[in-house]
Amino acid sequence: MLLLGTAAALWGATKVGWGADHQLTSGFDALALLSLASLLGVFAVGGWARRMLGAVIAAAGVFVCWQGIATSGPWHLMSGRGLALLGGLLFLAAGLLIVRNATTLPTMGAKYQLANTRGRSGDPHQDMWDDLSHGQDPTGDQR
Repeated sequence: MLLLGTAAALWGATKVGWGADHQLTSGFDALALLSLASLLGVFAVGGWARRMLGAVIAAAGVFVCWQGIATSGPWHLMSGRGLALLGGLLFLAAGLLIVRNATTLPTMGAKYQLANTRGRSGDPHQDMWDDLSHGQDPTGDQR
């Protein structure tokens, strides 16, 4: 949810006024896309790669916050700076939570990991599907 909020805030920051520093808006479009790609990446990878992705997301959040603070313009929430700062804080929070909870977040394809690795279930239909999962031909006499 934080990464979706980040994308929305950064995209919104490109649509409202920034004052004299309006050239930053195209960079925030790219960062909004990065936050959406990060959302998919979090579920596609696991382990140390997920922690690294979380660190990159947190670093991007720090960068966005710095850009929001360092540029000139009005300081209210619905200004470009305000939305960029909000997006940066959400980005930073998402990255830190990903690093912290990397091992407990679900991973794509996890439900397809080999089931029943400890032995036969006793159900011939389930055993047949488990044999297929292990690369064995259940129609042959290989048991």
